[in-house]
Amino acid sequence: MNLKTFSAVLFDFGDTLVTLPIRREELFVRAAQSIGVTLSLEAVQHAYQIVDFYKKYSSVKQQVRAQFYAEYNALLCEVLGISSHYEKLLPAVTEEFANCPKWVLIDDAKEVLGKLTELQLSLGLVANWDANLGDVAARLQIKDYFKVIVASQAVGVEKPDPEIFRIAIGLLGSVEPESVLYVGNEYKADVVGSRAAGLTPVLIDRDDLYPHADCLRFRSLGEILVKAS
Repeated sequence: MNLKTFSAVLFDFGDTLVTLPIRREELFVRAAQSIGVTLSLEAVQHAYQIVDFYKKYSSVKQQVRAQFYAEYNALLCEVLGISSHYEKLLPAVTEEFANCPKWVLIDDAKEVLGKLTELQLSLGLVANWDANLGDVAARLQIKDYFKVIVASQAVGVEKPDPEIFRIAIGLLGSVEPESVLYVGNEYKADVVGSRAAGLTPVLIDRDDLYPHADCLRFRSLGEILVKAS
């Protein structure tokens, strides 16, 4: 891959450019410990991977957030074999997440955005996110890097539906899909979705979960610059 052959780079947001300062697995382990249940970080991470495959929060469908996460955490407890602790654990998990600091930039995100801008590539955000996506990007001082910002709640369609990527391409202007990279951290939503829209997918696989993925794969955002220059 040579970045000079592309005209634009679109990014996912959560866990691609930004992250919670404390990993969700750690928050869950803390909550379990507060009610006397000891869990390994590895087991909880594996449980999240399983539940994520079957259940994802949608900013497009009419979902009550609290109800969704109550059901989500019930599934986590089933996978972990601790369903008998669910009623005590749910309020503890809810409190841990409520007290967690807001989203922060991943270490190399701003540097990568800056260097891609220097290469005169058009940048954009395409994310399954509430309509406040632009506000969050502004708070983190990266909004000005992006020519387009497409949040699923705002446009009524979400990844992996290729239509959300087509909307972004249309907003970019005179750009062909094959000249656009899409960078994300989830295989189905980001790789499958963007590829169906004709974009070139790039998977950020920080935990080496997808060693056999059939796409460009890097362990960090910074690797894109190192290996594609």
